[in-house]
Amino acid sequence: MLIDELEKGLDSPDEEIRMQAVGRLVDVSFMPEILPALKKAMADTSWRVRKSAINIAAAFQDEKALRSILALMVDSLHSEDNAGLRNSAVEGLTMLGRKAIPYLIKNLNDNDHDVRKFIVDTIGEIWANKDFHGADALSGEEQSVVDELIKATRDADENVRLSAIEALGKIGSQKAVNILLSIVEEGDAALKFTALEALGNIGRPVPMDGVYNVLSDRLLRRAAYDLIGKVGGPEALPYLLDGLKESSTSIREAAIVAVKRIAVSRGLSRLQIASSFLQLNPLTIEKIAASLESHDLNIKSGAVFILSLLDRRETALHLIKALGFDEIADEAKLALIRMGDKGLDVLIDAYPRQSENVRGILCNILGEIGSRKAENILFRALKDNYGHVRSSAAVAIAKVNTERAIPEIVNLLEDEFDDVRDAAVDALCLVEDNLKETVISAVLPLLSTAGPSTREKVIILLGRIGGEEGIERLRLAIKDDSPAVRKAAVLAIEGMGDERYVQDIVLALADEDREVRLAAVKALGNTASREAVDSLLLTLKNEDEDDIWVKVASVESLGRIGQKDVVKAIRELVDKEEGILVIAAIEALGRIAVKEHKVAEEVRPLIARCISHNDAEVVKAAVDVLGKIGKDDIVSAVLPLLEHPNWDVRTHVVDVLSEEKTPFVRNCLEARFRIETDELVRHRILEALKGQ
Repeated sequence: MLIDELEKGLDSPDEEIRMQAVGRLVDVSFMPEILPALKKAMADTSWRVRKSAINIAAAFQDEKALRSILALMVDSLHSEDNAGLRNSAVEGLTMLGRKAIPYLIKNLNDNDHDVRKFIVDTIGEIWANKDFHGADALSGEEQSVVDELIKATRDADENVRLSAIEALGKIGSQKAVNILLSIVEEGDAALKFTALEALGNIGRPVPMDGVYNVLSDRLLRRAAYDLIGKVGGPEALPYLLDGLKESSTSIREAAIVAVKRIAVSRGLSRLQIASSFLQLNPLTIEKIAASLESHDLNIKSGAVFILSLLDRRETALHLIKALGFDEIADEAKLALIRMGDKGLDVLIDAYPRQSENVRGILCNILGEIGSRKAENILFRALKDNYGHVRSSAAVAIAKVNTERAIPEIVNLLEDEFDDVRDAAVDALCLVEDNLKETVISAVLPLLSTAGPSTREKVIILLGRIGGEEGIERLRLAIKDDSPAVRKAAVLAIEGMGDERYVQDIVLALADEDREVRLAAVKALGNTASREAVDSLLLTLKNEDEDDIWVKVASVESLGRIGQKDVVKAIRELVDKEEGILVIAAIEALGRIAVKEHKVAEEVRPLIARCISHNDAEVVKAAVDVLGKIGKDDIVSAVLPLLEHPNWDVRTHVVDVLSEEKTPFVRNCLEARFRIETDELVRHRILEALKGQ
């Protein structure tokens, strides 16, 4: 009856019915009669049906079932007219992993060369997915795999030979390395090329004489340079220097990438490597610079690296060009900063001709170089039409000539753009201690004359640079007309970390603006003083429904402070209707309980009760906290939630249970998988079972 229903379900045009039919196989023990249906499902037009069939086929555990499944999958490799079935078979065999290896080796002599190739590819994928490669001493079984793949390198079919070489590269044993090196020296061009790539995939140092020898073959140079970059050392630099002079773009760019790879992997200093490249002539430099426009990030990055090694004025223009490419702009910027005064005149001369984006980066560079020769350019940049250029110029000029720049930077506190005003604050914070009073004197008048956005920045600045007069103005700013200024004052006072001013923050708890109240609550949570705790507890008694977010923030702050005498007040919130408040209370109790064992014993039953809450997010929060403070009984506490109506809760519970690697939990997850209807939850259960 089951087979008939299965066949009927798989013949349905409805994908969901076919999915349900395959899913029923989870409930049955293996029987040979299901193999035709399983094969049909593996060949289905829907990837979901195929995937489900593969997962179920790979889940059968007993030896008889395994032999039959393996035979089915290998036989399916012969299906020339159904690529979906072939792909399913390869995926299933790969999923079975090492269990499939003996059967795959047994069929390596198949008469169909395509099947032999699929088998070799699958063996390689199995090794790529496991932590086998790199071991010099292989077990007997693994040694036999290497031996069989070595035989396959001599297969009558070229594609099989090439696949065998790739697979040996994924295994990476010393014996595999040796045979690959012999192919590099003795094989035909295609085999040599693939062997070079395979050795690169292994990534371990190898004797390089044979690799250097193939550089004489133009067809193999690119692959050889790729390998040299991955496994070569400083002795390879002269060969790479020759590669940089190549007329072929692909070969030259392989050498470019290899130079940087060797420098990075071997930890070579610039001094160690730069001397090898000083002889590069202008034509070669131009060719290297042309690769800055490559679509390959490794090539672009390698070109910047080599240009930076030369440390010449003529490379500065190329590096300026590199600033226009987002992916390599940072590397080019560092190279120009390192070049310092050598490239300064080039930077200053080129500046006016650059795009606004590059002008902004050049301001940063000039600021880092710190030469007063750049003053005029930077002062002009403070009035640039583009805000981000003005931002960069503000910080840069503060590094070059702070005292002269103070009035100009203060003017930017009234800029139309917020990021420019922020940059002005950052720039004024760079002043030397002896100039801080000058800055304070320059900005204080703005608190009376400027708009709210500027007053806000002045308060932020005063909070960062301090000073008695500045502190008093911060305290006064708690009563400013602008909520943004009042909030900035709260944060600035908090940033000083002085408990003498906690009372000023407490006053802000009564502010008419919610954002200011929130800032005050969070700030008090960071002070951890007794006065802060008492004030936060008072906010919890506020019955104003509009203040729910302030209450939530208060609970979070109390949990962060972590004093156990606040537990009673937080516990009372667990029975509130607002889910967001309940979640905050649960998480706060969890934080305190982690630190205090007695609190954990006290609140565990309360939090366990929350797993029956009607809000799914509350349930998930309770599960998380129980996992931290109730590890011993977490399984019994959350197991009923596998029946929860919300799929997200069920997924969350599966994740928690996946950490408990016991036969009981595995049985529970398998039982749930048989009846679970949600595809995402089913997938998560399968992932959890793999780790059991």
